[in-house]
Amino acid sequence: MGGGRIDCYLDIASLFSYVAFVDLLGNLDKLAANGVEVEFHPVFLGGIMQASGNKPPWMLPAKLKYLRYDSPRAMAARGITNWASPANLFELARTQSPLRALHHIKASYPPAALHATFLALFRRFWAPPHANFTDDAVLAATLAEVVDASGARVFSDDEVKAIMGARDGMKDSLKAETAKALDLGAFGAPWIWVTNKAGKAQPFFGSDRFGQIYNHLGIEYQDVQVLVPGAKL
Repeated sequence: MGGGRIDCYLDIASLFSYVAFVDLLGNLDKLAANGVEVEFHPVFLGGIMQASGNKPPWMLPAKLKYLRYDSPRAMAARGITNWASPANLFELARTQSPLRALHHIKASYPPAALHATFLALFRRFWAPPHANFTDDAVLAATLAEVVDASGARVFSDDEVKAIMGARDGMKDSLKAETAKALDLGAFGAPWIWVTNKAGKAQPFFGSDRFGQIYNHLGIEYQDVQVLVPGAKL
C-alpha cells in the first residue's frame, strides 16, 4: 500500500499553513518511506480569498472568537511556542514579495533550501515583533539568516542579492500557482491536494485532516484512541 503525492498550497500569512507545513516537514522522511512525494506550492492567499468570495477570520466575529482557542491548540500540538497574531495582520498579509522569492528558490535550489526558507519566513512572520516583508531590507535580512539542519547558512550574500533581484521575474509563476490552487477548488490555505497510488485525487482544507489524508493514501498511521483508566498501548 501507500504511494502517491501530497501537493500543499500555502502562504506564510496563513497561521494554519504554518501548522500544516511544520507537520508535513516533520514527516517527510516517513512519507517518503511510504512512497509518498510531498511538494510545497507558494500561493497568494489574498488572491484566493478574493477570487473564491471567502472572508478572513477578522471579518467574521464568531470565527475570530473560536480561533482564539483553536490557534493556540494547533500551534502547541506542533511544538510552535514563539508566536502571536499580529495586530496589523491585514497589512503584513501582502506577501507577494517573499512568495516570489520562494518561487525563485524553488526553481533554482534543491527542495531542502525551499523548506528551510519557508520555515524561516513563517517564524519571522508569526514571531513577535512580526517581520514586515513588504520592506525589502527585512526580507533580505531574513534570507541571509536561513540555515540548514546543521546550522550553516543556506544563501551567501551574493545569492541573497540574486534572489531579491529575481523576484520580478516570478510574478507570473506566483499568479499561475495561485490560479492552479483556485482551479483545484481552493478557498483558503493550506489547500492540500492528495493523489493516491491509484491516481485518485481529493482536496483537503486546513491543518487537521492528516488522518483523512493518510487514509486516502492508504498508509499506516497512529490515530487518537480513547483508553480506559490504567490501560496500556
